[in-house]
Amino acid sequence: MKCYNCNATEAAPLVSCPDVGVCGTAFDPKNLQWNKVGSSAAYVNKVFSAHKATGSSLFYALNTAENAENFVSAYELTPCTGGGCCCSQGLSSDAVFEIRKSYVQLDCFSVNETAAAGEPSAVIGPENVTVNGTPVGGVTQSNGVYTADISTLPLNPVCLAQGLPSKAYILLQNIGSLRMRLRLGFEGVVRSCGALYRFKVYIANNEAILLPVEQTTSFAVAEANIPCTENGNTPVLTFRFGGGADVINPVLSVAVTDDTDPCNGVTVNLTATLGITPKVYAEVVRNTLMLINGAELCDDCPCGLAGFEIFAGHECCNGTVPSQPSPSSGLIRPCGCNGKG
Repeated sequence: MKCYNCNATEAAPLVSCPDVGVCGTAFDPKNLQWNKVGSSAAYVNKVFSAHKATGSSLFYALNTAENAENFVSAYELTPCTGGGCCCSQGLSSDAVFEIRKSYVQLDCFSVNETAAAGEPSAVIGPENVTVNGTPVGGVTQSNGVYTADISTLPLNPVCLAQGLPSKAYILLQNIGSLRMRLRLGFEGVVRSCGALYRFKVYIANNEAILLPVEQTTSFAVAEANIPCTENGNTPVLTFRFGGGADVINPVLSVAVTDDTDPCNGVTVNLTATLGITPKVYAEVVRNTLMLINGAELCDDCPCGLAGFEIFAGHECCNGTVPSQPSPSSGLIRPCGCNGKG
């Protein structure tokens, strides 16, 4: 479970995700009033194509000691059982770690976008996104989701004649200005202060800092489906980025940061190579008029005196004309759904 968001600014706590008891939606249809079930016409964003593609691998040289202000770390040791223990933590600069398990998670992997939401992207342009070799009309972005204009791209005339979407090959190439936030965990044994301990080490980059990835990657999405324009509603291509990572050749070491506090004045540092697997999630959607069979949320006519002033002398939504109430009569709904309207 990912518990961090890319736009947070607080320092990253080295804690587990919240218990599922405090998560979930807060929607109870029984608390709302619904109209009777029936058919309605509604515009919905119909998904014609949804794909996940893996990009070319990236590598990142990680050394937490070089930019210590960008990282937070913590560690746990089993209790001291004797033998020259320097303190309850039991770590000194001569500690030797043997890593037996490692974990890494990318909490955020995105493009370092500088354009305002809804504006053309400052990083990804039409030359970076092609459909069947043709650049898209433009690319805008909002909160990490990119939208490409594909309204003017030529479609297969055979498919158009049959009212079917056209197959397309989408290429996202030379995607750069990438950044990431990650968490790492290690388990094993460490020999320090003349004793042997089991350890757990947690390392994460500071929540307010996203680490830059100075490489580019490309993605290929085969057999995407692009529909025609319908009633002036054109299809669009949307995509967002994510990824996974593996830690390669990790080495842990201890740096003494405070000679006067041998128990707490130490920091566990990490040197390693991260193998990053970028992913893109791409969809082709179109605002499409659909016939929906279901219950509609009851939306009453305006309530109270203001409602009567507006609708005085006019038929209400249930075909009746409400009478004017006195101010002392309270808030009376002049008309409502209850299966009507």
